[in-house]
Amino acid sequence: MAKPKEEWLQAIATRAKVETSEVEGVLSAHQIQPSPVLAQPRRLVLREIEFSGEKDGVANAGTFAFSWKTLDHGLWAMLSEHNLRGKSTIIEIVRWMIRGRPSSNLQDDVRRWVHAVRLSFLLDSDEYEIVAKTQGKPIGSLYRIRAPSTAEGEPERTVLASFATDGEFEAVMADFFMHTFAMDPISSWRKGGENEGQSVTHSWVAFSGAMFIGTNYEVLLGDMPVATGLTSRLMQMYLGVPWVSTLATAKTAYQGVEQAVQVSTRKAEQAHEATKERIASIRAQLAEKRAELAKIPSDEAVRNAIDADAIELADVRRQERGIAEHTERAVTALRELSTVYQEDRRDLQTHIDAMSASAVFRRLEPKCCPRCDHTISKAKKELESSTHSCSVCGESITNSEDGEAIKAELQERVAASEAVVKRASAKKEEAENELAALREKIDLLQNRLESASKELGSAVRRQEAATAVAVLEGRLEEAEASISPGVQADDRSDELKILSAVVTETESRVKAVRDGLLEDVSERLVEYANAFGMENLSKASLKGNASLSLTKGGVPTSYGKVTEGEKLRLKVATVLAMIEIAEARGIGRHPGLLMIDSPAAQEVSPVDVDHLVAGLQAVFTKLPNFQVFVAGISSKAITDHIPKAHRREVSGNAFLW
Repeated sequence: MAKPKEEWLQAIATRAKVETSEVEGVLSAHQIQPSPVLAQPRRLVLREIEFSGEKDGVANAGTFAFSWKTLDHGLWAMLSEHNLRGKSTIIEIVRWMIRGRPSSNLQDDVRRWVHAVRLSFLLDSDEYEIVAKTQGKPIGSLYRIRAPSTAEGEPERTVLASFATDGEFEAVMADFFMHTFAMDPISSWRKGGENEGQSVTHSWVAFSGAMFIGTNYEVLLGDMPVATGLTSRLMQMYLGVPWVSTLATAKTAYQGVEQAVQVSTRKAEQAHEATKERIASIRAQLAEKRAELAKIPSDEAVRNAIDADAIELADVRRQERGIAEHTERAVTALRELSTVYQEDRRDLQTHIDAMSASAVFRRLEPKCCPRCDHTISKAKKELESSTHSCSVCGESITNSEDGEAIKAELQERVAASEAVVKRASAKKEEAENELAALREKIDLLQNRLESASKELGSAVRRQEAATAVAVLEGRLEEAEASISPGVQADDRSDELKILSAVVTETESRVKAVRDGLLEDVSERLVEYANAFGMENLSKASLKGNASLSLTKGGVPTSYGKVTEGEKLRLKVATVLAMIEIAEARGIGRHPGLLMIDSPAAQEVSPVDVDHLVAGLQAVFTKLPNFQVFVAGISSKAITDHIPKAHRREVSGNAFLW
């Protein structure tokens, strides 16, 4: 027997090393309820199936009505000689009524054709009825039917709930069956992206899948995808294992808190990095503003700079005036000396020209005077030779030696005046350079004085810069105070520790009951599979995670690796084995209804169909309250084992409705 709640709480508190009050607080926060009671089986049996409406857009258009009454425990079949004759629709309409929601297998056109449905069923000895008008939104009620008080009276019909929308219909059926079978919703964790996910709660729509076996055999039990992680929990719930919903909720809560911590840590890291980036940005702005402030001098400093530059400017201007006068004198001196130099050069050139002319004229011997044509006497010519006086004019005649001496003297004068000119030119250039430098310095000082004058009265600009620096310093101090050495996320370690203890303790209690049941189910599963034609299956091991390991033909394999036809037989065998073992122990939650669609569609030979149907027929010797419906193609393999009274069949191209 399951241990009481108080002992469970104390065991969790001991594992987590906390007080039971802390455990209760966490359980309450996450709505984790203990479910220690072993489930008592209740059996669902269909009594009547009726639906009607009008077909359109097909060859056999028109009104139709289907009615199948006096149904009871046992094996039943819907058969036709061809596909698409309405067999699967009967199963899908039953499924719709029981779940309150049509499955994706119910074709849209068929859903539109059906105008009214009535489904009568027993739960143990209690009779119920679903009546719905299904044109557009489903409108109807769930009734409780009681026997008449007198033999001639009419049965009493009590409305348990009514609905007028798809959502209300689903809610009504979920509430009714979950309460009837003492089931609790099961939470699971659906992973999203990296470190992401969300809690998903599964209820009657998911649980009811264990009663229907279609043509998709991806999962061993039910019809929910593998990714939901629901198969193992469905198995444990239908076996009647206690604590299943508690464990599922605890695991989901743990994963939810764990993800919240991861999200919080990630956000804290992002905030930490953002603060660091903000600090770096503030520091850069502060450095820029401080540099700007340093460039703005005070008025006193500006005035001192102006005074110093004004004194220096006056001194430089005095120097400039002196150098300007000196430069002017140097220019005048150079001009005068250049004139002398040019005159000396002309004298030299004149002398050289005269010497050349004298040399020519001295070689001449005149015969008469060029003025009066008077003949020059011999005596005058002799006198010219002795006195070196011209025989014509009487002037002294210089010789070439005197000319050379004069030439040398003139050349010395030219060289001396040239040297003086060069020295004067150098002095002039030096004076001009010095004057230019002084004038450049004057311009610089004047510009500095002009700029400094403009900076007078900069107190407002300096105050603005100082205020900006103060504001940034305050922001920096605030940002640096807000950043911690490490990343601080939400500390929910105590909560995680308690939830971990809840999961561990509850799982140990689930396992204590589950493992023994699964061993018995595995053995019985092999027997059913053998009876269904899988004669080479020698061993099966159904594990707590709903994985099924097999030994077939002496070779280890698994449910996912066998053929589709073998998967079908294993699915049926698993459900039957679960029901039988649970029935033998007086526990379990499976309703005892099973509807199988098109078993011959999945590579099942007529011999195997014969084995499957014969095996199902044999089940009722052990499970007399069990009800199975098979929809398929008419065959001797089926009709040999299912009496005509338990069959709805049509021949040729006829339709079941």
